Amino acid sequence: MTLNLIGKLVLRNFKTLRSMIVPFILASSVMIGLEYIMISLINNEYIQKRHENLPSLIIYANILVGLLSVIFIIYANRFVMKQRKQEFALNMILGLEKKHIRLMIFLEMVIQMLMTVLISITGGYLFGNIVFLMLNKLVKGSGITLMNYPFDIKAAYIIGLLVAGIYVILFILNNIMITIQSPIQLMRTQKAGEKRTRKWLIVVCFILGSLTMGYGYYRAVTVEGVLSSFQTIFFAVVSVLIGTYLLFISLTIMVLQLLKKNNKIYYQPKHFFSISGLLSRMKTNAVGLASITMLVTFLVVTLGMTLTAYRGMESQVSGKLKQDYLVDSFYHTSAEKIKKEISKYATVDRFRVAQTIFFALENEKGNFRPLPAEPSKINPKTVTYATVITLHDHNEIHDEKLKLKNGEIILSSNTKRFKGYKNVNFVGNNVKVINADKDYIGNHLAIDALYIIVKDKSELEKIRLYYKEIDRKTNKRIPTELSTNIEFNIVKGEEIFKHNISKIEKNIGTRIVTKEQVRKLVYELNGGLIFIGIVVSIVLLTGIFLVLYYKQLSEGYEDKQNYNIMKKVGLPDDLIKSTIHKQILWIFGLPIIVTLIHTLFASKIIYNLLGILGIRDISLFITSYIGVTVIIMFIYGMMYLITSHKYYKIINE
Repeated sequence: MTLNLIGKLVLRNFKTLRSMIVPFILASSVMIGLEYIMISLINNEYIQKRHENLPSLIIYANILVGLLSVIFIIYANRFVMKQRKQEFALNMILGLEKKHIRLMIFLEMVIQMLMTVLISITGGYLFGNIVFLMLNKLVKGSGITLMNYPFDIKAAYIIGLLVAGIYVILFILNNIMITIQSPIQLMRTQKAGEKRTRKWLIVVCFILGSLTMGYGYYRAVTVEGVLSSFQTIFFAVVSVLIGTYLLFISLTIMVLQLLKKNNKIYYQPKHFFSISGLLSRMKTNAVGLASITMLVTFLVVTLGMTLTAYRGMESQVSGKLKQDYLVDSFYHTSAEKIKKEISKYATVDRFRVAQTIFFALENEKGNFRPLPAEPSKINPKTVTYATVITLHDHNEIHDEKLKLKNGEIILSSNTKRFKGYKNVNFVGNNVKVINADKDYIGNHLAIDALYIIVKDKSELEKIRLYYKEIDRKTNKRIPTELSTNIEFNIVKGEEIFKHNISKIEKNIGTRIVTKEQVRKLVYELNGGLIFIGIVVSIVLLTGIFLVLYYKQLSEGYEDKQNYNIMKKVGLPDDLIKSTIHKQILWIFGLPIIVTLIHTLFASKIIYNLLGILGIRDISLFITSYIGVTVIIMFIYGMMYLITSHKYYKIINE
């Protein structure tokens, strides 16, 4: 009889609580469905054979998405269970024991788990077909069909275990909540928001929040170069994250309290209810709003980097290789032998031969010194990398006619901080600098570097002997190694040449790099990163919607009684609606405002990090981020309208 009653309660709960349970199941299924897609792509035979670097990238994304999914699902479950505490308390008062409540929750979660598994795997496979085609398009895959994306039984098995594991965690958490609280406590906590912050703690939070936020912003705007940005990003993000939470807890309440003390503003009907209501809301919901702010910020940053990388892929290809073919860094074979071997199979436009040296030096305000012999004495902040080439070889490679006088060098760089020198100390001498208009490094190096053109080979030899490098085997200083490259385009016989590339490489003892290979590598790497960015963005969007939706539900039930009282005391409906609208607008508009500020301060460090991919087009970066910000604001606005409609519906019931 008891089991029959509990079964009826379970079915009734699914019907009466559908506004909570259905979004929870759907959102969880979306996140877990993305997990199925990524696992199936890792195991996909087509991708493993044609894009060998992609599976390892997707594995990292899978771990990140999995962690985010678990966090969001637990967070959403917390909201759902909070609204059900009164229901559990009433059931206990009416005679059900805690073991019966646990059984009811267990049966509900089994049904939810089965539905989530079914929707995740089915939806994941169906949507995965589209994702599979999209991913292969991103990485320039050809000749693919949907037959190359079969249903993955192994992925489905893993998803089943993952969902079961998540629901076990949820059941344990829900069981703890039921076990440690009495019916009266459940009824009280159902109406309680987040714990209010004490006054002295607000002041402490404000001081610490200001310091951490200021430190994070300072690190972000003062960072120089790719390496420095890579080292700084973690500390800047953590500082801004802590500062955001602390300032939401403190500054918002302090501002509202100041407005409350201003009699001219506070004691006006249109402001009185809005300020007092906002003050109550911020005291109980500051942490939740800070969470929304950081989620939206991460979404803007992720999508912005994704779009910039996508738009910059072709420029990366052209930047890495000027001509169609490159004989890369040969040391033991003469250039004439290589030319002769290539000419057996194809007619080329011209062999562009260049010798370069690449080394690290210390750059302190234009003073180019060799690195100290002892690693402990090297200052990472002054370490700079340089490529040096002769004037003749530069003109040969770039088809230019630059000129130099004695005591001059031409200097180019892929970063602004190395531009503008008039004179530098180079090879122990003061030399005049001619700053090049072009960036000759382009996408060859992912780090900030110098490109130096010297007059002739005698100058190049002096530099090679002056800026020595450390031999890792003997730990002795040796002259910097001289590398020779040959670039060319094929005029006739390209197919025969391509067919015999491996044979030519064996004969000349080095590799031949083609623009097709570079394009494949760039598209494979960037396409994988773009795919990861898209998947993470979908998870973040789903998470933001979950947080917004359940926050509106929670606040709707909490505020329902308050607004009923306002109606009973005779306040006009227009004033009540205006008060509600202002509060909701301010609360959900605040995360967007703070997100825009965060993104503005983070723009420099994000731009520097994109240099790792060889993207240094500032206009491309700015337009991408403006477009992403506008789109996300629109999506966030739609989420606000949907969730606000649910809020209004609850308080007007």
